[in-house]
Amino acid sequence: MKRFENLSIIIATIDETDSLRKTVEILTQTCNRRDIKEIIVVVCEKTTAECMSVVGTLQNIAQNIPIRLYTQKEPGLGSALNEAFSLAKGSHLVYVAADMDTDPFLVSVMVEKAKENPDAIILASRWLKGGGFEGYGAINRLLNFVFQKLVQVIYCTKVSDLTYGYRIIPEDKLHSIVLECRSPAIGLESNLKFIRLKYRFVEVPTLWKARSQGKAQTTFFMKLKYTITVIKVRFATVESFKNKPKRES
Repeated sequence: MKRFENLSIIIATIDETDSLRKTVEILTQTCNRRDIKEIIVVVCEKTTAECMSVVGTLQNIAQNIPIRLYTQKEPGLGSALNEAFSLAKGSHLVYVAADMDTDPFLVSVMVEKAKENPDAIILASRWLKGGGFEGYGAINRLLNFVFQKLVQVIYCTKVSDLTYGYRIIPEDKLHSIVLECRSPAIGLESNLKFIRLKYRFVEVPTLWKARSQGKAQTTFFMKLKYTITVIKVRFATVESFKNKPKRES
């Protein structure tokens, strides 16, 4: 049976400064440092000079937790995460947003769940009791609720927050699938593929808060890709998105 050994934390950043610094501070103050293998900070050509200046100070904050800097090669959040996933060395992986869209205090809670359930995907859910939204807007919340319910029916699942990409994933589970999305829909895509492969989810409640710093990168047209992803993954064959190991020559 797989064991939890340590966690690779991935943070992609473009224009965050104070929130990026605070995220790393919270992670290093609340997590057991022996549980953290590394923090991979992903930057791109759009990353601002102010943000890069903060990135340069993160090792001092993290102290003995290695900070690895990576410049993504292909555009899009999905590309940034996919490239970083291939570099990660931990037994488990998590993506934490630099704008605090994902509550960094929750990582230590999810780690404990991962230790108890090392083969499961530990998913943060905004729809569980104790979770919720702050600054999301009534219409957005309603649309999210309806979309979640529709996808639950289509995929015959009780997982409550399928669009949220905040979770701790065992590295073997993550690398067992091919990820195609280059947009923020990568979270939905991977969750749906995990469901189709019948992987187990353990959910924990989380409160989502609207970002207070930086510009939102998700557009209306990006959100339309969520619907396309739902249909595409549902009607794909499981074999088509399994990641087949390369044969040694």
